[in-house]
Amino acid sequence: MAEAASTVPTLVWFNYRRVPAVALAKRMIDEGRIGQPYHYRALYLNQSGNDPSKASGWRYRRSESGSGATGDLLAHSLDTALYLNGPLSRLIAMTHTFAAGRDVDDAVLLLARFANGSIGTFEATRYGVGYRNRNAFEIHGSRGRLSFDLEDMNRLAYFDAVDPGSLQAPRDLLVTGPDHPYSENFWKPGHLIGYEHTFIATLGDFLLALSRGETFHPNFSDAVTVQRLLDAVQTSAASGHWTALS
Repeated sequence: MAEAASTVPTLVWFNYRRVPAVALAKRMIDEGRIGQPYHYRALYLNQSGNDPSKASGWRYRRSESGSGATGDLLAHSLDTALYLNGPLSRLIAMTHTFAAGRDVDDAVLLLARFANGSIGTFEATRYGVGYRNRNAFEIHGSRGRLSFDLEDMNRLAYFDAVDPGSLQAPRDLLVTGPDHPYSENFWKPGHLIGYEHTFIATLGDFLLALSRGETFHPNFSDAVTVQRLLDAVQTSAASGHWTALS
């Protein structure tokens, strides 16, 4: 389908790319503000699987969903990692199901190597009791650190290791200013946005790309890349071995 759509503009709702704080992290990485990436850590924790009333939904049936936390949560973490840190080269994964009789994974753990030489860890679980939707990442580089948590989605943490030692400290950036990605399209500085705005920003960028004749991302091809990673995760989890990625 992705090949057939190669000449047709497409959009996939990996909307976390359009969180202003995530887009600002991308800008700062591209500007070299964290230097050479060393570590990429991703967490996607929620407690939805611990609710017995949801056990019969389509997300918990392999015949309809294909997987559990892997496809539901890890897919978003992987797309964000590709957006911020580039392609993965190798991975090894483990999945686990806590609920008796459930035929999809409730949790997935992943170790990875990236093509840029950095290493990464990923954890996604529906049994992250105490979290509603903690979609978070942390990136350490030679010049600094960036970290983000969707449960506090208007903020981005930044540490500048190039500052003089006496001035080095974590910075808590409120990403609502006119110089921040997407923020000028919504409210005045200091006025917070929500989850729904990420869909508006995504659709806005798609329409803008159409008007300019440009290729929009994430598109079907990007989604296929993520799906291939998910397939590799399941293959590795079943075999217990590292899987090389082309």
